[in-house]
Amino acid sequence: MDAKITKSRLGLLLSYDWIKIVGICTAVVLLWLLIFTMTATRATPGQSFELYAYGGVSLNTMNFPGLGELREKGAFSDDVLDFSLSEVTEDQYQDMILQAWFAAGQGDAILLADSEPTLDENGNVTAYTGLTEFLRSDSYRSNSYWLGEDGYETDGRVVYEKSYFTQCAEYLNRFYPGGYEGGTLENMDRAAVEKNFRARIEGDKRYKNEVQIAEGLEKEYARIRNLRDAFAAVYEWTHNDSAEDPIELRVTRVEYDSNGDGTADGAFEWTFAFDLSNIKNITRFAGNNSDGPSTSEGLCLVALSGGCLNEVDLAFEQFTLLKYLADTYM
Repeated sequence: MDAKITKSRLGLLLSYDWIKIVGICTAVVLLWLLIFTMTATRATPGQSFELYAYGGVSLNTMNFPGLGELREKGAFSDDVLDFSLSEVTEDQYQDMILQAWFAAGQGDAILLADSEPTLDENGNVTAYTGLTEFLRSDSYRSNSYWLGEDGYETDGRVVYEKSYFTQCAEYLNRFYPGGYEGGTLENMDRAAVEKNFRARIEGDKRYKNEVQIAEGLEKEYARIRNLRDAFAAVYEWTHNDSAEDPIELRVTRVEYDSNGDGTADGAFEWTFAFDLSNIKNITRFAGNNSDGPSTSEGLCLVALSGGCLNEVDLAFEQFTLLKYLADTYM
């Protein structure tokens, strides 16, 4: 039997069976894509860190490293699998865009400028901008972590029971029996860390066997220690009497008219923002340009809660990012 493949036979095969060949190739590609989709590691909301710039803040993304370098330098843990920077253009669509992101459970931190409000000839506020404008929105404010004292009340009702600081301290104290303040790798409760780690990685495709789990556990010890160090530094900076530390707290004062006579007769004082004004060289990455040339003065960061609603272990990466910004740009 002559089974030799010749040019004429190959041409004859293609002329009759080309549809079958295309179909088989398409099926193979689709099967490969299906296998890849089912087996690939995909970032959960908590494993994605999204940083926004809004309200008078400009970004220079070329001067900010990628995720790999940020993880190497401790800005993020190895559990952050995706990082994005987004600048919200100030136009009629800016609030629509932010609301859509927040509604989808996106967003971990937002950079804003604390700029002066617009006043009329009598000194009355006619419009707020930047940070104050952002916080005046109930939906934006409810998506932001409170940084002030625990048990903050409005009209005799507790609005913010625990601050972001208290939540992080309580989380760290789960792994340091003597309290996070003197925490080291040596006095860490490693059994508690391992128990928590094994519970939270269920379903994580990065950990399929005990060898991978053991490697991940070593990184988990380092993650807890790095978070402890960053949190302790940021807490000290923001809770002492000095005004020269890299990061301070920014109190936002918002006046209101309670009786509708057109004159402000009351004010809220809210603490939602980390003040980055003392990090002078941060303008290489981000700056407040609401009133002129880019400056660090009035540049603030608000930690957002929407991205980690169900992943408490990844809810405090903002502290390590803040420590990185201070160490890098001071």
